[in-house]
Amino acid sequence: MPSNAGQLPSTYKGLLFSSASVPPTVASIPTPKVEYGTVIVRPIYGWVFNYAADIYTNGNPRNYPVQFPVVGGLNGIGRVAAVPPDAANLKVGDLVVIEPFVRQRDGAHKVNIMGIGMTAEYQGVWAELVRLPLENAVRVDEAALQRQNVSLRDLAFYSQLVVSYGGFRDVALTAGETVLITPATGNFGGAGVHVALAMGARVIAMGRNEKILAELKAVAPGRVETVVLSGNVETDVANIAKYGPVDVYQDFSPPMATNKSHIQAGILSVRPGGRVNFMGNVKDLEVPYIAIVYNGLRIQGTLMYSREQAQDFIKLIESGTMKLGPEAGLTTKGVFKLEEWEAAFETSVKEAGAGRAVYFAPNQDLL
Repeated sequence: MPSNAGQLPSTYKGLLFSSASVPPTVASIPTPKVEYGTVIVRPIYGWVFNYAADIYTNGNPRNYPVQFPVVGGLNGIGRVAAVPPDAANLKVGDLVVIEPFVRQRDGAHKVNIMGIGMTAEYQGVWAELVRLPLENAVRVDEAALQRQNVSLRDLAFYSQLVVSYGGFRDVALTAGETVLITPATGNFGGAGVHVALAMGARVIAMGRNEKILAELKAVAPGRVETVVLSGNVETDVANIAKYGPVDVYQDFSPPMATNKSHIQAGILSVRPGGRVNFMGNVKDLEVPYIAIVYNGLRIQGTLMYSREQAQDFIKLIESGTMKLGPEAGLTTKGVFKLEEWEAAFETSVKEAGAGRAVYFAPNQDLL
């Protein structure tokens, strides 16, 4: 047992969902034990993603494999509250990012989507405490953040940004290349615009929301071009072609997407020998098979990112290469206590889109 176990309270508050069809309650929950291979973290900011209500309260129409009852919340940032005897690097008080998915440890390399905030084994981050696998707490150099004038609230955008980075790394994006991103107006696609810029790429952002597209273009005029989705493959291909050949196409299409013509347009816009990176969640897709074969395209599916990629992305933040904060076009639209969950969910839907975030702050003393 770690020497600091006595510092933990016997119970903690968490936003508990008993099922996907009833409102949650702020409940008192027994504090878990610190076992080998686990760590306990005090969340500072827990991201409230815009589809949170669809997972936890609206009947779960997306069919996420959630095991109720459960404390919600998949990812965020926090401070280490207790470490196990086998912790080699983490210390109490360390600032960490909280990774949402649990990977098997026996060499299978398979992501277990029964991760943080989706199962009783690992309750979520919308709470005063959260127990994680040791490898799901990735340390951040706080002194480096201070040198770059990055606040804790700015750092919380990590949860959105790192996803596209995993995809870009998988297809070996290099500086100077042109990236097409669809839909670029959502949280993950919009984050991809920022990440691609930080990696030295030029971006074609494609989506339906013209207001958000204009905001993305303003982030880096001359390096970000925008295309409004037309719903027609030929029209979209012609509009993309105005900005030159595409080296990498990254897609984040959600499960409710009905017209998927933009995906075909994206594939058809990639240069011979280029790469296509699928990171979305569409069920079925018709692809331009002959174009893929004749142009020698590489298609890469990516689910999130690896621990190594997460650590490397944190280095981009620590070095100042990945710019954060309102000046970079990344704005926090609301911070809420657990008891204010209705307002948090409503705000996350209202303010959904690229460059926007809403958070729970379970531990007000850490702000």
